[in-house]
Amino acid sequence: MARPENDQTSRRKLNLVGGKTFAVSIPIEIIRQLGLKKGDDLMVRRMADKIIIEKAEQK
Repeated sequence: MARPENDQTSRRKLNLVGGKTFAVSIPIEIIRQLGLKKGDDLMVRRMADKIIIEKAEQK
């Protein structure tokens, strides 16, 4: 069965990395759909009780 293009839901665990930083993995299907690549700059911001992650604008 094919996955939907938008509004995908996937449960992930919050991981502690290096003692002071937390990380969450993003499913490869979402990375591919958004055209993201290793090393891309991302903007992370909070809106109320949500976290928004988006590709940073090119300088």
